[in-house]
Order: sequence, then C-alpha cells, then structure tokens
Amino acid sequence: MKHWMSIALTLAFLPSVWATPNQQNIFEEVLYNDFQQNILEGSTSSRFSGFTAQEQSLYVDALWDLSEDGNEMALKTLNELEPLHYELTEQLRVAILKLKNQRADKLPPELEAELLNALLNPLVDVRLIYTIAAYEAELLAAGHDKLISYAKNHPPYFDISEDEIRSKETTDSVITDLFYNAPDTTIYMNGEYVKSVKIFMFCRDNRLYPCLMTMRDIHGEIVRNADGSIWTHRALASSARGLPSYTRNGNTPAGIFTIDSVMPSADQQLSFGKFRRMILNFVPKSQDEKLLKSLLPESSHREDWWKPTIVARDAGRNLFRIHGTGKLNKDPMTPYYPFMRTSGCIAQRENSYPEMKYQDQRELLDDIMTAMDLVPNYQNEVKVKGILYLMEIDDKNGPVLAEDLALRGIE
Repeated sequence: MKHWMSIALTLAFLPSVWATPNQQNIFEEVLYNDFQQNILEGSTSSRFSGFTAQEQSLYVDALWDLSEDGNEMALKTLNELEPLHYELTEQLRVAILKLKNQRADKLPPELEAELLNALLNPLVDVRLIYTIAAYEAELLAAGHDKLISYAKNHPPYFDISEDEIRSKETTDSVITDLFYNAPDTTIYMNGEYVKSVKIFMFCRDNRLYPCLMTMRDIHGEIVRNADGSIWTHRALASSARGLPSYTRNGNTPAGIFTIDSVMPSADQQLSFGKFRRMILNFVPKSQDEKLLKSLLPESSHREDWWKPTIVARDAGRNLFRIHGTGKLNKDPMTPYYPFMRTSGCIAQRENSYPEMKYQDQRELLDDIMTAMDLVPNYQNEVKVKGILYLMEIDDKNGPVLAEDLALRGIE
C-alpha cells in the first residue's frame, strides 16, 4: 500500500537518535498524513480488513479531521465506509462522525446491540466510555438513550462531565509550590529526563487569551534574562474549533506533558511554520497515576488541575506539538492576536505583522537549548527534552502577564 512506502522511506533516512520513542511519534504522524492523502485521492486501500488497531485509529482520525473541514472527498469516503472489521470504539467513532455530518440518523442496529452488550461487562475499555460521554448530545439526539444509560453505569463516564465543571481556580499556594518545588526527575523513567528543562505554562480558563511560559534549566535554576528578570515566553493553547480538551481537536489539555525532541524537518510550513515542531507526549498510564504524581509536589496530588491530560490521554488524543504557523491572523480584534489557534497543539507567533516580525518557535528552541547547556543550532534541536506543566490559574479575561506570576511569588 502506498502509505507504507512513504513511511519506509521516511524512517530509512532518520538519524540514529530517532531509533526509539521518537520514531513512534514520527511513524504516527507520517501514517496519519498518508491516510489523509489516501482519502483526498479517493484510495480505498485503507478501508479494508487487515489494519492494526493503531492504523484504524489513525485512519479514523484522518477521516474525522477532513470531514470536520467539510472536505468533499472525506464526506464521500464517510458515506461509503462500512468499518465492520474495525475495533468497537473505532466503529462507534465512524458512526458518530456520520451523525455529526448528517450521513445517518442513528447508529446501525448491529453496532448499537454490540455496544450495549459490551457495556454489560463490568470491565469496559475506558476509551469507549469516554467516546460515548464526549458525544452524549449527538447520541441522545439520535435516540440512543439506552446506550447512554448503560454507559453511565461505569464511573469513568462522569470524568467527562467533571472535566467540564471542574473548578479552574487553582490556589496561589499550589501554583507557587509547583514552580518552586516540582520534584527532580532523577527517578522518573529511569532518569531519561534528568538533564532536561522544566517549562511551566500558565493559562487562563478562557483559552482565547495567550498563556505565559517560564522555565527552569537542567541545573534546576530559574531561567532569567540578562537584566535578572524572569524569562517568559508567550504561547497559545486554544482550539480553533472551540472544543473542550477531552474531544478531538479540542484545547490543549491542562496537566503534564513530556517534550521529546523535534520532528525531522520543518515540513508542512503553512500549518506549522518555518521551524521544526517540538513533540509532546502524555505521561504513560500507571496505577493511581503514580508516575505522573512523581513529577508533582505533594500539594498538587490532591488537586484536579492536572487531570485533563489524563482524560485526554485515555480518550485517545494524540499528535500534540509545539509549533509556529505559516498563516496570518488578519483580525487584530481577536483576543489571541497575532496567534493562530490550532487543533490542540501549543501555538507560537510567526510571520510579519505591522507592529513587528515574529519567530517565537525559533526563539523558544534556542532558549531551551541554551538552558540545556547546548549550543543553539540546528543539529542540537534533536536533543531538546523536558517536562511541560500546563496549568490554568484563574478565570480572568486577558493574556497572562508577568505581573500575574509575580502576584503568586514567581519572579
């Protein structure tokens, strides 16, 4: 199949540094892009049996995104797709996509019966529960009350509603403690992140407003400017579709990510800008989230601010990046101007505007490399590594400023 040739060629030219976890990140993005290309070309090879669960999921992701953009070839593919050989969650996602795009009035009877039978089992895939909960409105509108009722017998169902109503106001003491007392990474993942930076990204509840980053270097020291003031860097974590973080293409979820190098090249420059995009990953699942909690001070263990990343991870969200853009924000009245909103990634300002020229991704890469005691050059970009904490600090309307952090003792 065509997409396998593209993947093989891509991986064949990867340097040895890509031989492990990052190779999986690259593989997923290449496969996703090739599936989109197959759909746009009207290829049917991706619709038949023999695909792994991962391939099915990425294919549905590709179809989902093109369909939400109203692409005619994607909608044609959606009309014709009968994913009877797909995993149950992927069958449901295709059916929901048909509901959303008015390609069906309700789920196929055989799918509904299989879902109801699965929900009678006390042990159900959390991702299936989250998918039902996230698209409750669409399923109820299609008359699937019984399906919702069965799904509500499983406690994870309510993680979604809790994610919506969870208090976003985090106490100042918790914010300050996170910044000053986040644990070192000596034990985490066998010390893989010992010589890495910690980036703290503080956002508003209303993601239409830009967030603000601060950073600690590989020695644990606060990164400062030449004049001694604290280093800060603006970024945006806002969904272009205005969706919550537990849904595909929603806001970047609050919580903890790892920063795991960069993509091999700055391709797709219209979407991602002129500089290589950084790879973000969720913290892997562990019993009682002990692995994630090992990156938090005790005061945050009892808090909820980091839980959206857990929900998003278990709901199957993927392909998170930090990147710039080749697009221009032509509306200075938008509260996030001159940023461009994304499909869930963390956005950087880029391009020339009347007030100035922006190249924030370049500056962020260079500042991270400097904080890692690396010469800031293209070759060292692949060594970029860190822990990213994304926290919503309050519900005020306005960009997060250095003054907001100073009020919380971060200066």
